[in-house]
Amino acid sequence: MDASEVTYAVHQVLLQIQQRQSLGCPSLIGSTRPLRELDKFDSPISIAATGMIGRRLGIQIPSEMNLFGDSKEAYSIDKTVGIISRLMEKQAATDKVDS
Repeated sequence: MDASEVTYAVHQVLLQIQQRQSLGCPSLIGSTRPLRELDKFDSPISIAATGMIGRRLGIQIPSEMNLFGDSKEAYSIDKTVGIISRLMEKQAATDKVDS
């Protein structure tokens, strides 16, 4: 799976969350920081979004991992996609070793 597929999955989850809450959603680009730029997208919602992305992509995301930021920084979508891509690479490598 390449970065464009991961980006698409992130965008779809963010749009779905905003639509479910009947909230508008600005154009999502790589520099968009959901924790800052999406209405009512806060830490609890971002944790739910993290789980939704994991299920959509078929990957295990550690429960303590928040793909959208930490106590110091609200991540951009590009950074989120990078985190997911690295996580997927690690899991793929582990799966090959376990096979």
